[in-house]
Amino acid sequence: MAISHPSNVHTIQDPTFTTLLDQLRDRTLTPSTVRTLVHDAASTIAQNITLKAPANETLAIIVVLRSGLAMFEGFMKNVPEDVSTAVYHMGIFRDESSLQPVEYYNKLPVKQAHINQAIVLDPLIATGGTAGAVVDILKEWGVNKVTFLSFLSTPVGLDRAAKVWPESTEFVVGAVDPGLDDKGYIQPGVGDIGDRLFGTGF
Repeated sequence: MAISHPSNVHTIQDPTFTTLLDQLRDRTLTPSTVRTLVHDAASTIAQNITLKAPANETLAIIVVLRSGLAMFEGFMKNVPEDVSTAVYHMGIFRDESSLQPVEYYNKLPVKQAHINQAIVLDPLIATGGTAGAVVDILKEWGVNKVTFLSFLSTPVGLDRAAKVWPESTEFVVGAVDPGLDDKGYIQPGVGDIGDRLFGTGF
């Protein structure tokens, strides 16, 4: 039986992305190879959405530290040249004991009137806590719409994040894995993507 997702969640159907994700599941890959796969997967997801803004508007690109950094170049190369963008970084980590999001970096300026839409780059939505926190921050910042791009999620994570601001958010995900382990990691998943990207899993 197919899993039903909230109406503001969309999964892409792209064989190129499926191949990249299958490769990314290999935990023996070097950080360099993981970065290449994440770059290419971000590019593929970008090709599956419509990237546009009114002539006088600027899209806010929100890079969630640290793993969202690896998505940035792949995503940005698919943004049309006539679309104005401004890039901001947001640092949120998940506390290992409580599994709750902790914000540690947020330098969003006072929102300008020409910024009404935000696109968030974060490869994984596990428990949904971090994604939900990002949406809450952007809602308070004053944008009218948030599009959240992610490679992989879980039903519980998507359900939690998608309910934070359902009328003004869209979640675009490449695939959905069935569950979480007791540490809040997606199963079967791709492991700790931050550690794999930056070689810090030791």
